[in-house]
Amino acid sequence: MSLYDHAFAAQRVGVAASTLLITMSIVLLPIGEIRGQGMQPGMKDMPGMGQPKQATTATGAGTVVAVNIQSRKVTLDHGPIPDIKWPAMKMEFATAPSVDLSKVKAGDKVRFTLSGSGNLYTVQSINPAQ
Repeated sequence: MSLYDHAFAAQRVGVAASTLLITMSIVLLPIGEIRGQGMQPGMKDMPGMGQPKQATTATGAGTVVAVNIQSRKVTLDHGPIPDIKWPAMKMEFATAPSVDLSKVKAGDKVRFTLSGSGNLYTVQSINPAQ
């Protein structure tokens, strides 16, 4: 193979790799949107989950399943949240900068406050259940 053939083959590989990356990003983007904040497929079709709404504040109670201090996320197995028409479920939430995640651990029973809209809610406060 000549130097020209090698250069042409390398260019074809580069084009094929770029095409594959673009195609993968187009295919995977909706999956990331559906699974944002730990949502399972189909959850966006539940009442109160997929529709854009005005910002809402809601309170709930549940059990801490996991805490990720580095990514500022907490997974909660919560009961129904009537204010936003959510049934009981297990879900990962982002937390506000003011939330001290070092004070909660897996297994803790907690009460929490959420703010947001649609399927994008952030934990604004989390405290031991009383």
